[in-house]
Amino acid sequence: MSLGTSKITVSPAPRRAMLWMMIIGPGVLGLIADNDAGGMISYLVTGAAHHLAWFALGLIGMGPITFMIQEVSLRIAIATQMPYNRVVRIKFGSRWTVVNGTLVHLLNGLTLVTEFLGMTSALNLVGIPWWAGLLISYAMVLAFTTNRDYLNLERLLLLMAVFNLVFIPVPFLMHPTWQTWHTAWGGHFTPSVLFLLLSLAGNAIAPWMIYWQENAAWAGNITSLAAGRKDLSLGIVAQIVMGSIVMLIGGLTTGSTRAAALNPLVWLLDTTGKLPGGLFALGIFDAGFLAACTVSLSSAWMLSNALHDTSPLSTVLPTRGRYRRIHVLTITGAALGALWRPLPIGYVTLWIQALGALWMPVNIVMLIVIARDSHLMGSLMIERGKLCALIGVTVLFLFLAIVSWIS
Repeated sequence: MSLGTSKITVSPAPRRAMLWMMIIGPGVLGLIADNDAGGMISYLVTGAAHHLAWFALGLIGMGPITFMIQEVSLRIAIATQMPYNRVVRIKFGSRWTVVNGTLVHLLNGLTLVTEFLGMTSALNLVGIPWWAGLLISYAMVLAFTTNRDYLNLERLLLLMAVFNLVFIPVPFLMHPTWQTWHTAWGGHFTPSVLFLLLSLAGNAIAPWMIYWQENAAWAGNITSLAAGRKDLSLGIVAQIVMGSIVMLIGGLTTGSTRAAALNPLVWLLDTTGKLPGGLFALGIFDAGFLAACTVSLSSAWMLSNALHDTSPLSTVLPTRGRYRRIHVLTITGAALGALWRPLPIGYVTLWIQALGALWMPVNIVMLIVIARDSHLMGSLMIERGKLCALIGVTVLFLFLAIVSWIS
């Protein structure tokens, strides 16, 4: 009797699934982290305004826009093989690099305040004193982000992102009635909808995401445009799905919209009960933690490179030397900003998301100028069709900003 060799084969569907899992990287992490504590709270407050028909369309419509902007960022990273601020310095000069880097860093600092507000609010909801919850949040973020190589931290944070799934059962646990569904989707268009759409746009794509995508791709495991596109596609699907669920939770919750804007987590707990409110709070803590890690690191990396034109080693994150100082000071300042407990958390998150949207047109224009430079981009230079689309996106952001201000 002879023994033949056997060959183990994997069917096409599992093989495709394995390939998709292998390319999960900075795009997925950046887009999941963009559904941060501030973003999720703003989605909740937006849904509570009962205009879900408008907001669902807005969120879905931002998907292709987010993909396009992040894909151009990825192109630049692959084509230049340089940290993003070095490319900005080459194209726009040192002075503008410092000005833009400083302003984006300040916006990131405000975003980080909302992360600590979200994490601390979640811990406070289960009985932990505000100061203790803030200290726990601060210590966890600092411990996770200090002296870890990029790929190790990326995998740890992606593992933590699984806890975002706790948002999914919350709408079912609320046991909504037909009337509740009708109210959630039946709101008429009002001037406030424009501001909420601006905030939604600022949450879907923020300036820090461009720097995270560029620098993470440069120092991480995204080696080709095709793999990066798959990574981004997965991240955008996750972003839209989770954002839609949280907006739906806000829309299905009855009660005062003003109360939702003042303290969303307490409002949700009082209105829906301990189990739905508690699960939502857990999701908010996880979202805030992911974003606090990614935004603070992206910001430290970006600002240090803007000021000094230096790059960390490709195998580490910016948490050593001057990078460490900027990183620790950024996190500390944001945590101190969250010490003031009476802050109306819902209003604060909406305004900070909107501020991010106001600076996006500048960043998109910078991307356009760089991505159309044949010397920097080579064969990866964007074509005219994508150029026109990016110009259209810039006009859209400006339109929302102007009309929201007038209204």
